[in-house]
Amino acid sequence: MISSRQTPESAQAAMAAAETLGLDTPVGQRPARVGTFLERVIEDMMESADRWRMLLA
Repeated sequence: MISSRQTPESAQAAMAAAETLGLDTPVGQRPARVGTFLERVIEDMMESADRWRMLLA
């Protein structure tokens, strides 16, 4: 549960850092990729939880 709450915060922090550093710079692109990755992980976790809820219902 803690991880599921911290992951969105981490994604937002990475995206904010990317914007601060400049999305058009290599230094800014790295945290942007991390933020995008974490957002996808969140989506995958939610989709998986929905599938399991349907299977176990």
